[in-house]
Amino acid sequence: MDVSPDQIITAVRRAVLHLAGEGARFTRAHGINLTDVRALVVLLDLHREGKVATPGRLGAALGLASASTTQVIDRLQQRGLVRRSPDPQDRRRVRLEVTDAAIASGEATFQPLLRHIADLAAARTPTERATIYAFLEELTDLRGDTWSGPAMRRPGAG
Repeated sequence: MDVSPDQIITAVRRAVLHLAGEGARFTRAHGINLTDVRALVVLLDLHREGKVATPGRLGAALGLASASTTQVIDRLQQRGLVRRSPDPQDRRRVRLEVTDAAIASGEATFQPLLRHIADLAAARTPTERATIYAFLEELTDLRGDTWSGPAMRRPGAG
């Protein structure tokens, strides 16, 4: 089946709108804004990948200045979704940890969607999954110089 670039654009747009709706549902349920949700998603991804989360890494992933990142972390901490802890190797540094409440909330909200995505991916061949993965990685790597929207980097980047 041949699929045109316009059909892909339409499908991506529909997927983005659907995912934005899921994010909006989460913001309403927790009384937080979209930037806070984006931050929480980055932190949950880092947690799931076993990577250390720091304010600098979070700010880089979101494209935020240090002061703005601190405000986001403060809001998430006030809601009991994130905690700061000293780095065991360098106590001057701070690590960010998602709380059990954040993990449970994220799973309750997003698990059905994530399960659906996993089922769709499992139904594809390894070659198809590799193609889909490569396309999505390229799509999320877009920056301001190639796309006029806000930059959002992968959590492990930078």
